[in-house]
Amino acid sequence: MAYAAQSGTPAESADLQGHFRQLNALLLTHQALWRPAPFCLPVLPWESHYPALTAALGALRERELAALETDQEALVNWLSPYIPGLEPVRALDTVPALAARHSDYPAGFERDIPGRKWQQVNAFAACLDPLEGAVLEWCAGKAHLGRAICQRLGTPVTALELDAGLCAKGNAMSRQLQLDVHLEQCDVLSPGSTSRAGHTRHAVALHACGDLHRRLIATVTERRMHSLHLSPCCYHLTASPQYHPFSQDGKDSGLALSRDDCRLAVQETVTASAAAARRREKKNAWRLGFDALQRQLRGVDDYLPVPSIADVVFEGSFADFCRHAADLKALPLPAATDWPYFEQRGWQRQARVSRMELPRHALRRALELWLVLDRALCLAEQGYSVTVGTFCARRLTPRNLMIRARL
Repeated sequence: MAYAAQSGTPAESADLQGHFRQLNALLLTHQALWRPAPFCLPVLPWESHYPALTAALGALRERELAALETDQEALVNWLSPYIPGLEPVRALDTVPALAARHSDYPAGFERDIPGRKWQQVNAFAACLDPLEGAVLEWCAGKAHLGRAICQRLGTPVTALELDAGLCAKGNAMSRQLQLDVHLEQCDVLSPGSTSRAGHTRHAVALHACGDLHRRLIATVTERRMHSLHLSPCCYHLTASPQYHPFSQDGKDSGLALSRDDCRLAVQETVTASAAAARRREKKNAWRLGFDALQRQLRGVDDYLPVPSIADVVFEGSFADFCRHAADLKALPLPAATDWPYFEQRGWQRQARVSRMELPRHALRRALELWLVLDRALCLAEQGYSVTVGTFCARRLTPRNLMIRARL
């Protein structure tokens, strides 16, 4: 049975609220461990308070590190002797799988959908409550989900998407399949965009990011739409540097989150290839090497954020990367820079960062669930019956949490 709460039924509402409050207490208790980012801080504030943990992390071999990074239960078991009070995270960061109603699709239906994306769409659609009436798909891309819903339920779908090219491709696919799914180009964050919802009764969104799903929840509650099925994502993609809670419990929680705090909730990836993982490791090592260099040049022992850098820059030399990063920050570089030294420093920092991140990683799913339950409680406050659970296996996507809300 999925984890649920219904407005007006105190026992179920207490379950939802109680889970949130337990998560909140856990995150408050251990915030000294998960808030500081090892990538930005060569020495973490908590190290002096947990000397045995610091030493044990530093002694981890690469094989042990890799095993802990991919096994949450093993990670919590390994950390628990060093961190009193961590054990409850094993129960608190978990919700049951939602009941699925699988359906067959016509041969070739998924032909133009990447394999993993189709698996996610299929799993999401299988966990929908019965929907009667028109459906709104939010931030739809090519409306793969909308077509799956239309095929399963025979209900018309209006899909909103910012990218005109994706709208055109999605509409062509809908026509080819003879499905009543219509994409409209729309910036859902623009004033008046909610009027594009028309007479739709239900809203769905698979991996809508940050402010986009915040606007969706507001649209659903303001228009008193009959239901919402939402898998939120990228909680840090918001215009505000500080997190603004959705629910009253969130506002009363005492847990003030920054945009960077919310980024922790989506750091886990399970779909990257070994080659992609090596590229990410190299990028981090080079950025950390540049961080060591900029601290020396500026005479300021603080992290200097560098904007996103195109992948092609990382195909050159470390020196070329540093020159590019320095240009972005208007930082003069001396001609006689010891590039091998700072590159080595970067790889050393990368090895340390990957180990010192483990306590944060043990709590990132708890933080993500806190964020999801904050949204669920807001919907319950607005009179919706709410269920929270997983719609697919973690191997398909770590962002596998779904909020189901119905008036």
